[in-house]
Amino acid sequence: MAERADWLDVAKGAGICLVVVYHTTEGTLNSFAHAGDWVVGLANYFRVWLMPMFFMVSGMLVRRTILFGSPEKLYAKALDWVYLYVVWSLIIYLTRLLSNSFTNTHMAADEILYILWDPVPTIWFIYCLLLSFVLTALLRHCAAALMVGVALLINMLNGMWYGWFEGSIFERLAWIYVFYAFGFYYAEALKSWLLRPTPPYLALLLFVALSPIVAFIKPYLAPYLLPFLSFATVLLYLKCCISLVQLAGQTSVVKLLIFIGQISLFIYLTHFPFPAATRMLLLKLGIYSHALTMLCAVILAVMVGYVASKLARQTKVAVLFERKAWVES
Repeated sequence: MAERADWLDVAKGAGICLVVVYHTTEGTLNSFAHAGDWVVGLANYFRVWLMPMFFMVSGMLVRRTILFGSPEKLYAKALDWVYLYVVWSLIIYLTRLLSNSFTNTHMAADEILYILWDPVPTIWFIYCLLLSFVLTALLRHCAAALMVGVALLINMLNGMWYGWFEGSIFERLAWIYVFYAFGFYYAEALKSWLLRPTPPYLALLLFVALSPIVAFIKPYLAPYLLPFLSFATVLLYLKCCISLVQLAGQTSVVKLLIFIGQISLFIYLTHFPFPAATRMLLLKLGIYSHALTMLCAVILAVMVGYVASKLARQTKVAVLFERKAWVES
């Protein structure tokens, strides 16, 4: 059980660092006409599997709560997600609105009114987790093959006729829910397969070999084939995390990734200013290194996420992260 917790935390820890890198590549592409093919390739690569991985892992981790939690507990959990979404929508909205004059992500003054159906940037992740949780809790006793099959069909149709739900959260949900459903409905079989003994270096070699291929073929692949590429990449990534824990044991690198994984939600919620901030700061210093921008953004995001996780133990700051703290205050 401890081993499973370790590799899941490693997956989340490395994954959240890559999320910051991905958002940095997006900012770079929006800011520079010629950012470099490798930046474009990175963005394409992360779009294929990074968010699907988080949703698959989330589905796996929430299975016990949904199947065995009381109606009151499920309702409270849904309210927790609603609370996080509303609070951080306001924080991100105000931050971006006040920084309109010196960033490339402009917010309209009335955009906060749209959060019921169209989230402000980056916080869509929380909204989709909320909708995925509620949908799965309501349909938890449905046949696994039916739920995953329908979710996959919706994903492929959404990819083929992109724009059905354009400008709404349902566009994201149509794409991402299949991974959450797969993680939830096939959690035990998935864990059993992932933990099956294999040569420890095999997954690492396959993942390294597949990565540049994924980055290259993503723009040319038919939309209905993309979810299958996402599944393959996510599963190989999770296998890599297991291999890393098996090969490296409790080394400092593994312990660091486990720790980062445990505070990944704090990092995700607070990281949004750093891709732009590091880019602007380095440009003012006359440094035009995209790689250094990514590295600095990751370091800042982890440090601030760590501070946030510590401060969240205090009631005044905890209200930013926990509905319970708001109620108690």
